[in-house]
Amino acid sequence: MKLADSVGSQAYIFLCSVVGGMIIAFIYDVFRLKRKAVRSKSISLYIEDLAYWVIVALTIFSVIYYSNDGEIRGFIFVGVAIGVVLYTLVLSKIVMAIFLAVLKFTFRTARAIWRILIFPLRVIFKILWIPGAILFKLLKKCFKQSKRISKRGASKALFFKKAFRIIRKKI
Repeated sequence: MKLADSVGSQAYIFLCSVVGGMIIAFIYDVFRLKRKAVRSKSISLYIEDLAYWVIVALTIFSVIYYSNDGEIRGFIFVGVAIGVVLYTLVLSKIVMAIFLAVLKFTFRTARAIWRILIFPLRVIFKILWIPGAILFKLLKKCFKQSKRISKRGASKALFFKKAFRIIRKKI
C-alpha cells in the first residue's frame, strides 16, 4: 500500500511539474507578445528578461513547494521541460493567434472610438479654417507694415539721438 501511495504522489508531483512548465511557456508567450506589440529599448529588454526569469524561478519554486513540500527531485525538472515542449508544440500557436486577435480588436476598437471622439473637432477645424486663413493673411500684412513703420521710427530715433549728442557737445 505504501508503494502505491509513493507512485501516486510521484505521478502527482510529475504532473504538477508538467503544468508548471506549461505555465512558464505561457508566460514566455506573454513576454513575446509584448515585444511584438511594443518596441522596447535595450535597457528595458534587460529588465524584462530579468523579470521573466524571476517569474520562472518563483513558478518553479511554487510548483516544488506545493506539490512536493520543497523537496527537489530530478524528474521535476524533466516534467517542467516536457511541459514547456508540450505547450510550445500544441498550444503556443493557438494562444499567440488568440492574443494577437484580441490585440488587433482592441486596437481597432480604440482607434474607432478615437475617431468618433475627434470627429467634432475635425469638423470645427474645417469650418474655422477659411476664416482663420483670412485672419492669418491680414495679421501677416499688419505685421509687415508695423515692421516697416518700426524701421522708419528707429531711423528717426537714431537721427534724434545724433542730433541730441551734437547739441550736448556744443553746450
